[in-house]
Order: sequence, then C-alpha cells, then structure tokens
Amino acid sequence: MSHNFMSGLSRERHFNRLKLILGIGIVWASCLTSVQAQVTPNNQPVSPNSNSSAEQNFQQGNLTRAIQQWSREIKNGTNVVTALFNRSQTYILLKQYDFALQDLNQIIQIQGKNTPAQVFIVKGIALSELNQLPEAIKSFNQAAKLQLSPALYNNRALAYQRSGQIKKALEDLTKSVQLAPTPITRLNLANVRIQMSQFTQVVEEMNQLITQEKTFFPAYLTRGIAYYNLGQYEAAIRDFVFTLKMWPDQPEAYYYAGLSFAKLNRKEDAVQNLIRSADLYLQKNQSMNYRQVLETMTELNLQ
Repeated sequence: MSHNFMSGLSRERHFNRLKLILGIGIVWASCLTSVQAQVTPNNQPVSPNSNSSAEQNFQQGNLTRAIQQWSREIKNGTNVVTALFNRSQTYILLKQYDFALQDLNQIIQIQGKNTPAQVFIVKGIALSELNQLPEAIKSFNQAAKLQLSPALYNNRALAYQRSGQIKKALEDLTKSVQLAPTPITRLNLANVRIQMSQFTQVVEEMNQLITQEKTFFPAYLTRGIAYYNLGQYEAAIRDFVFTLKMWPDQPEAYYYAGLSFAKLNRKEDAVQNLIRSADLYLQKNQSMNYRQVLETMTELNLQ
C-alpha cells in the first residue's frame, strides 16, 4: 500500500479494517436442510481416540484426524454431502481455501437446484479469503435468493468492504443488526461507519453497546477511534487505556493512543505508544503496518 500515511482518513481506514466474525461450526444436518448444532474446536487438541467420530475429533481440535475420517466417509459413499460440507468448513479453519472450494463445488454438482444457502455462504467465504471478490459476492447473492440471514449479510459486507463498496457493506450490516443485534454485528456496523466518517453515530452506538456489554473491549477501541477523529483526545486515550487492560497486545490501541498523545503535545507518551505499536506489528509479521508507524513518527517529528 503506497498511500501517504497522513493523508485524510486513509490512516484510520488502514488501521481499523472491518472485522467480521462468522462462527463457523460443523453443521450436523441431514442433506444440510437445517442446522441442528454448531461447535467450534478447542484451542488445544487432545490426543486422538480411535473410537472418536469425526465430529468428536473436530470438537477436540483434532482437525486433521476429522478430515481424514470425513474423507473416508466420502470415499465409501456414506453421508457424502454432509461429510463434504463439514470437511469444507474444517479446511476453511485451516486456511486451506482451495480445498474447501473443491468440496463445496462438489456439493453444488451433486445437489444442483437443491443446494442450500449455507453452501453458497461458505463458498463465498472461501472465495473472499482467496481475494476472488466478484465471485464471492456472486456466491453470496445466490445464497440471498434462497435464505436471508445475519451470516449472509455479515460476510457479504466483508466482501463489499474489501472491494471498496462501502455503502453496500453498510446496507448489509444494517440489515444484519436488524435481524440479530449481537455485539459483533453492532461492532461491524460501527467499523464501517468509521470508514464513512460517521463518528458521532459511532460514539452513540458504542455507548449503547458498552452500557449493555461493559466487558466487550472491542467497543472501547472503536469508540476511542471515533473520539480521536472527533478531536476528543482525552476521551479517546481513556478508551485505549481500558482496551489495553483487557487486550494488552492490541497494536491499534497503542497506535491511536500515540496519535492522541501527539495531538495533546505529550511527545514522550506519543513516542512510547507508537514504538510499542510498531513492535507489536512486527511481532505479528505485519511489516507494512510496522513501516507506516515509523513513517508516521517521522512525519510528526517524533524521535
């Protein structure tokens, strides 16, 4: 990314990327016609048990073992569609998006016009992660013809956002919040509003969210960024400090805290926070962000 780091809102847009979260879980459903249960794997895998099912291994974090078992079911012609769908989602968790697409396309080939919306949603997710954004949006649109859901709106909004269609992202997230006003969907909407410079509305919406969910720390970070853009630097710093108490390795909080301190001419505090932000970006292998923090410090004459 080659834009000037201090130009307009480009800095805010770069450091506050839209964060959409879909709780991808395994769908135990006959022919994928309904969602009977959803799970997410444990962070720490346990030792595989030869008697464990693919679903149990998935729940226990043994993803490769689960994939192997679903592959056997597919080869044997047992519950092929469900096994393909479950395996595709596991591939997505492992960031093996091409393999996920192969499974999803096979389901579509098998089920044809009876392919359910979930398949097209997951296919859209995989395509989006592969940066095939027009194809991802097309897949989400196919899902929309079959069934509207928060998962559809959230993930299509991310594809719209990545392709620069911010107004369409805002429309989808507004619909998502109407259907399911969860903390995550409300946060996603606020992040898009920041990109559209709707800072006062972001503060109002995050105030409401924080009143209901006092420990939902991403809301403090988002509100702090809005406060910063409104020139309310002391309020912004309070939100960033609280965020870092809950999430001490959050580079964006340090970054915006540094910018806020710089606006208040507290140069030593600004330098400490910006350097900490750069170090964290480096630890996370985000070299572009690391370099741009350093460029910001140079432009602000902070040593």
